[in-house]
Amino acid sequence: MKESKEVKTLRSKLLGMELELNLLSKDLERYNFELIYNEKMLEITLENLNFLKSTDIIISMTEYKKVKQQKKLIEMRIKYYKEKIYPLEQILNKKEDNHRKEMERFEYLYRMQFKNNVLEFPRDRRKKA
Repeated sequence: MKESKEVKTLRSKLLGMELELNLLSKDLERYNFELIYNEKMLEITLENLNFLKSTDIIISMTEYKKVKQQKKLIEMRIKYYKEKIYPLEQILNKKEDNHRKEMERFEYLYRMQFKNNVLEFPRDRRKKA
């Protein structure tokens, strides 16, 4: 049986949506990984700063400034990833919802192709009786 034109277009549309969802989810996964990594790096940098601030140690000011700059850089990265994650999650949720709706529509239309649609006219029924 031939597929209807609408089913063919929906099939290609769904494949495109799945590809887009796959790419978005990988981006989101990467951003979450980078955020976790930078949060751990911030924790380590803060420990280093506290260690360098302690009075029991002889420190070099250049090292202290270097660690402080690293802390600022890491904080900027954390802020950047947090700003990117939330909108990406919202977009991903909307696209997953649209994909689910289109998939339901596709399944309905696909099943309707195989449904036996026989039209019976009143005149034909009278002849049989």
